[in-house]
Amino acid sequence: MKETLFLFQDEKDANQFYLFVLASTFNGNVQINGSEVRISNYSMLKQTSLVDLIFPFIVNYYVPRISNYLLKNTYYYHDDEIEQIIPFVLSVSSISKELHTDLSFSLYERLIYYLYTHQTRGLVDMKHLYLSLFQNEEAWIEIVGYGIEEWQFELNFQDKMNDIREYVFKRKPKLPKVVVNIKEDIRFFDSHGQPIREEVLKHFRRVSGTTVIEEYDQSKLVSTLLSIAPQQIDVYASNEHIHNLYWMMSIFQERMKLFPLEQFPFKFVE
Repeated sequence: MKETLFLFQDEKDANQFYLFVLASTFNGNVQINGSEVRISNYSMLKQTSLVDLIFPFIVNYYVPRISNYLLKNTYYYHDDEIEQIIPFVLSVSSISKELHTDLSFSLYERLIYYLYTHQTRGLVDMKHLYLSLFQNEEAWIEIVGYGIEEWQFELNFQDKMNDIREYVFKRKPKLPKVVVNIKEDIRFFDSHGQPIREEVLKHFRRVSGTTVIEEYDQSKLVSTLLSIAPQQIDVYASNEHIHNLYWMMSIFQERMKLFPLEQFPFKFVE
């Protein structure tokens, strides 16, 4: 059985870690005393067991901390923007080694190395660990920068989506309802179950007369529906087409209803 003492900078950090361990699947004892947390009576099932225990805490508590610091003091963002950006930094932190050419090891690998070289007599100085993993690593400035880029991309994407939604909302529907069957091919039907011929669909796309479709088009499926701008869209499809379905639902929102392919109500006439 093992015992490890974690020393924190203050009682707040210690309490956060204590609550984290209690909520985890840790199978030993955990005690807190001021700024110290002691775990004991646990077995090391593998060499990285201790790393696997504390790594989620490092990611969810320390990565936001260094991100907040850099976003405020290096990139000069305001608190409301920082709150939006941090989740994107978290998303790229797991692939930090791939993002930064000078970063030879991932955060997980560097935590393994730190514990291997600094854990003495069952004691881990968490303040020193934080400084070693983050504040002494200039690459995190660039990693946070990648998080900012992801956030800005998302903002731009949402602006585009709002443009498309506004376009759909303002357009007069060419058909009140369209039924879509997505299997090997994509087929369009009117509300009476009659197939909409390809030449009719091409005509709708041609006379739309807007750059919105050309600028934001993701597929023939989406551009066709944008050109028709129906009040109701019933889509019958399988999960294989989840990307297109997600894109469509983001645009048409409450106008679109999704059904399993096997519930398609009409018969095909070849």
